Amino acid sequence: MERIEHKTFKDNRGSYTPILTNQLDLSWDQCSISINEQAYTFRGLHYQTDPPQTKYIKVIQGSIVDFAVDLKTGDAEFLAIGSDDAVLIPNDKAHGFLTLEPNTIVAYLVEGEYNPQSEHSIVWTTNEKVKEVVNFFRKDNPLIISDKDMLGK
Repeated sequence: MERIEHKTFKDNRGSYTPILTNQLDLSWDQCSISINEQAYTFRGLHYQTDPPQTKYIKVIQGSIVDFAVDLKTGDAEFLAIGSDDAVLIPNDKAHGFLTLEPNTIVAYLVEGEYNPQSEHSIVWTTNEKVKEVVNFFRKDNPLIISDKDMLGK
């Protein structure tokens, strides 16, 4: 997991942030946007095997704790990121995030064409580090999570 900082230009109109993905020497196959209405929404831990996917995650609005879990070792990394940051998730790691604010918007650039037959997920509670960090940030607040992510695939 690599943090990528972006220069954001702000004035009376709002802000403008160039995303310099040409620095990453990757070829993007998909761009997606996740709009999360509630704080403590958890998405993940997702990965794909054929083809594996590299993900560039950029927070547009709000803030998240972003997770990457090594598929071979199970080691988990996390970073708290806001709208001035992005992260690069290598294709040998599962990815997920927890929103920390309502109305958090996250954009994804993905290298590796989507293949629903090779889509997988890791249940967040099976990784002690992810479980510890999620529970630390959400405290007693309910976790918003899909059935698919709760059960894994």
